[in-house]
Amino acid sequence: MAPPPSESAPLSRDELGCSTARVLRAARGAKPAILLVERAGRRLIVKDFAGSPWLIRQTYGRWIVGNESRIYARLGGVAGVPAFRGRLDAFAFAVDYVDGRTLKSHHRRSLPAAVFERLAAVQAALHERGVVHLDSHQRKNVLVTADGEPHLVDFATALYLGTGWLARWVLVPLLGGADRLGLHKLRVRYCAEPLPPPSARRHGLLWAVGWLWPHTAVRRLRRIIRRWRRRRALRADPRSGPGARKE
Repeated sequence: MAPPPSESAPLSRDELGCSTARVLRAARGAKPAILLVERAGRRLIVKDFAGSPWLIRQTYGRWIVGNESRIYARLGGVAGVPAFRGRLDAFAFAVDYVDGRTLKSHHRRSLPAAVFERLAAVQAALHERGVVHLDSHQRKNVLVTADGEPHLVDFATALYLGTGWLARWVLVPLLGGADRLGLHKLRVRYCAEPLPPPSARRHGLLWAVGWLWPHTAVRRLRRIIRRWRRRRALRADPRSGPGARKE
């Protein structure tokens, strides 16, 4: 069993530099630095806004660190969510490192249905504690370990809605629908097993309704245009295809 989450700082700002094993992503614009840290035999992931521009660091960065830290702390002990290890300061916090691959790095239709059933259980545990992720459709926010255990990460856009009757019966079911829809899309894309007929019919209905949502419709149209351009380029020059030899 993992040690309980700690609200105390896992390390100081001065210790961060010498404890950083790898920079997974440098700070850029509104995106914080993501650091792999090794400290006292434990591997941590640190999200750090200290290198962001001053205005972003003092506004957006402070809010994200505060919100995400509170969300992780509320989800302490939930299997499939990295354990919270504390805040370094107002601009950085740490969680346990998960040794897994993002869904984005997997081939389509390559994962067993059990992965998505477990991911659904993780989502249900979040909702039971009054938390909605709101960004679980992003492939980079789902890590799958070598033994097939899924983990949800990056709670920057997550919301804590409470556990009272209003949240339990109205807010969480309403906003949690975005999480369930995101999971459904990931399952359609990455599950090796076909959807059962009821789910397949539901997917067809959701796909049709998606055209009514402007952002989704625009994204789909762009995808169609890109595919059409690739096919046109291939017809114009067959040597530019995937199997073409380069001189």
